[in-house]
Amino acid sequence: MNVLLLAPHPFYQNRGTPIAVNLVLRVLSERGDQVDMVTYPEGRDIEYPNVTIHRTPRLPFVRNIRPGFSWKKLVCDFFMIFKVIGLISRKRYDLVHAGEESVFIALMLNLFCKLPYVYDMDSSLAQQLIEKYPKLTLLNSFLNFCERVAVQKAAVVVAVCQALATDIQAYKPKNVVVIPDISLLN
Repeated sequence: MNVLLLAPHPFYQNRGTPIAVNLVLRVLSERGDQVDMVTYPEGRDIEYPNVTIHRTPRLPFVRNIRPGFSWKKLVCDFFMIFKVIGLISRKRYDLVHAGEESVFIALMLNLFCKLPYVYDMDSSLAQQLIEKYPKLTLLNSFLNFCERVAVQKAAVVVAVCQALATDIQAYKPKNVVVIPDISLLN
């Protein structure tokens, strides 16, 4: 398969989500899939057969991108959209694997290009935003609507825990698979 993997974070860094994405890349590579990954400029390259890493531009005012919502991530996500458009204009993909907020890029690809996507869901983005920015409670219905559409349109939602899988059942997803995060402790 030709897979477009969207990783909206620095890659590779030895922390949470990048570790999980690295495991996904390894599995896809070992299966023989051709993978184009779009990610942020920070991090170090990891090489796998059949995997090409495409990075958003390195900007002097966007450095040290941390987990969670930030203006820096918004800037990188904006450039990620253009990188994705460039890739899909040159190559046919069978599937998009999207993590975190990149699910909304995958949703647009689904709506306009009929590309199926897997939503690699670590948490509820709507809930995360409201917890971090309580003033966004006014937008709660809209944020939940956006998340519901992303979940409903996904071919598969991969949840990191049963609690998240249970929470999103209200959105009526097509298919949910729970793949728990693995412990890296000895």
